[in-house]
Amino acid sequence: MKKYLLLPIFIVAIVACKNTQQAKVETEYKSLIKGLASPIRLSPDTTSVRMKDYFLSSYKLDSVLWQGSQIQVSVDGLIKLVSLDSTPLISNLSVYAQGIKHDIPVFKSEKLKYIFTYTSPNIPEMVYLSGSMNGWNRQAGVLAKEGDTWKRTLLLEPGRYQYRIWEGDKEMLDKNNTVTADNGMGGLNNVFVVGSENSEPGTLTTLKASSNKVVFLASKEVQNLIAYFENSLLDIKRISDTCEIFIPESAKNFERSFIRVFADNGQRRSNDLLIPLNRGEVIKSSEQLSRTDMHSSVMYFMMVDRFFDGSKKNNRPTEDKEILPQANNMGGDISGITQKIKSGYFRDLGINTIWVSPISRNAEGAWGLWNKGVNSKFSAYHGYWPTALTSIDDRFGSDSEFKELIQVAHENNMNVILDYVAHHLHNDHPLVKDKPDWFTPLYLPDGTMNTEKWDEHRLTTWFDTFLPTLDFSKPEVVSALTDSAMYWVKNYDLDGFRHDATKHIPNEFWQELTYKVKNESEKKIYQIGETYGNPELIGSYLGSGILDAQFDFNLYDAMVDAFAKDQTGFENLNRVLQQSLYSYGSHHLMGNITGNQDRTRFTSYADGSVKFEEDPKLAGWTRNIENRSDQGFYKMGALQAFLMTVPGIPCVYYGDEIAMPGANDPDNRRMMLFDGLNANQSELKMLTSLLVKARNSSLAFSYGDFRTISCQGKNFVFLRNYFDKTAIVIFSKTKDDAPLELVIPKGLNLDNLNAFNGSSFEANQGKVVITKKSENFKKYGFEILMN
Repeated sequence: MKKYLLLPIFIVAIVACKNTQQAKVETEYKSLIKGLASPIRLSPDTTSVRMKDYFLSSYKLDSVLWQGSQIQVSVDGLIKLVSLDSTPLISNLSVYAQGIKHDIPVFKSEKLKYIFTYTSPNIPEMVYLSGSMNGWNRQAGVLAKEGDTWKRTLLLEPGRYQYRIWEGDKEMLDKNNTVTADNGMGGLNNVFVVGSENSEPGTLTTLKASSNKVVFLASKEVQNLIAYFENSLLDIKRISDTCEIFIPESAKNFERSFIRVFADNGQRRSNDLLIPLNRGEVIKSSEQLSRTDMHSSVMYFMMVDRFFDGSKKNNRPTEDKEILPQANNMGGDISGITQKIKSGYFRDLGINTIWVSPISRNAEGAWGLWNKGVNSKFSAYHGYWPTALTSIDDRFGSDSEFKELIQVAHENNMNVILDYVAHHLHNDHPLVKDKPDWFTPLYLPDGTMNTEKWDEHRLTTWFDTFLPTLDFSKPEVVSALTDSAMYWVKNYDLDGFRHDATKHIPNEFWQELTYKVKNESEKKIYQIGETYGNPELIGSYLGSGILDAQFDFNLYDAMVDAFAKDQTGFENLNRVLQQSLYSYGSHHLMGNITGNQDRTRFTSYADGSVKFEEDPKLAGWTRNIENRSDQGFYKMGALQAFLMTVPGIPCVYYGDEIAMPGANDPDNRRMMLFDGLNANQSELKMLTSLLVKARNSSLAFSYGDFRTISCQGKNFVFLRNYFDKTAIVIFSKTKDDAPLELVIPKGLNLDNLNAFNGSSFEANQGKVVITKKSENFKKYGFEILMN
């Protein structure tokens, strides 16, 4: 049992909105925390925080101070923070280790009590609530009967929640609630709202910077402010809406450091600021950034076997008549990727980060079965069925070829991120026979098979009967699998990992892996995960001691709904975008995708080749799906424009730069097309390149503030601003020539604006009018004004 010391309430000097003093200029800054300390997000009652997640292995904890409530500190560095009604929305935790003070932001939970009620016209024995609030896991939403009403008390963040009702084993809409939303699959979900959707938490806006000072605006709603240089508190001087921060002298000692600002209005947090410094001066040009500045990343994901065949010598498709060609190896390899780097393919697109699908040794032979419409088994062409974790599959290439790929990428100013599979092994991996107790049981206590139970048994379910799931409740399993991941860090000059099936692996694994990465690797290793679920579940895997980011599939679903469907407006897209910014931070590193290997190609939904209400896998097996019309290309252009202008890391799925068609797996994994492009493909590829380069050229897109200007019906306008750099991004589904008038917050620089798509406009302080849409604006449905 851990021993805790209960400490009294400590009042820590944090910066509020008045009575502030000019900052003391520190001449020396030291920290035992590697990187920026991520905010501690409190639960409504008690939150446990491992100092091991923040500090390097050599730290020694001296004392802890917090303005919030009570602190419990164990002898092994586990801190428990007790949140009360009086706990501020934003506060600071000061941790003294080896005589050095470290400051960590703390966010109070904003969850609200919501009583869900349901009345049934039937007489069901059991009623369940399944929705976005519980990962669509009905077993986590059992309702209790009180008279004629079924109820459940929920504790939820403010926002919209989609749901459906289960009466026993029958799923249905809630007929008591007429508020519904498109579920993206040709059907509807019910919706309920927690809290207010129209509250104004206030805004922070970068204004100007000098050699030793940063000036920003805090709107009148903002009550509380906290600022940091790296992991040390800074003072803020505020007069009315204008705030000043003096840059510490010690910042000159660092090639790259950051100032961060957090704020709230007493009830809800506002947006935050992230300001990069170079040797103590605010970065003012994108040319000062490098590939290691992950906020400036533009990612490209290719499936190795389906990208480019660089060497015929390693072509070895599985010889089995039960495997149809689209489910077999096609010859793409590591050397093929290297050749495309050398040819300038990625440079021409503006890509500076590539994500490579798994390359470890995979299963031989035919596995699995698709038996709807046609019959086919599968080879392990995709790399997700490992039979070894620390050796390269010869069908993909060799050790020397992978090292060459990384070297050539770095010579071309590109990062390399490797896909790593930790969740499961293939039956043919030796550990399955040698260590059978290292895996979860295939059968549940009730005798049913534990396969594809993604939510009910999230941490133990098998993906298929030949893919046993590792049991990470065992420390020896965590140790072995994290060591296997570290093999790739220690033997190859990687820049990061994409982690498969993140939510199906407990946090203990990710904490141990990140601890090893921080302590055993000199360079920063970017880690991004894959989790389908609500923002709370996704966010539970993010932080200083866990992962840097995850792919934002909720935002992707909203993008598909908004851009692929003519009748859909932008309100839901704006709502989901705002939820992501609030949940993961205004300057998060989440991955924003054009598509991936598990989803129907966006273009094929957009041009109607694949219907939302049909089974997309069946469509891919039984129909020849090709580009049906120009609209698929135009809508993909709009999607690309959105990704390149919102916060996060844009990620282009291979082939989306030319709108490759395809239904779901494996039809969405066709061999990449490089030659013989038609006019639409060439034009979209050029547009994608220009959009990427526009993003790369402006700090407004990598570090800028974000603000929605208007979102009504089929028009959506938002603003990105970084000091004197301004970008106004406009999406419109209307094709008319009516002028579009935009009200822009005063104080922003509107000088020297240029229209990306060539529309005519007039810009005056506080107002921009699109006087005439260009033909490209009408065709692609977007315009970007930027200086």
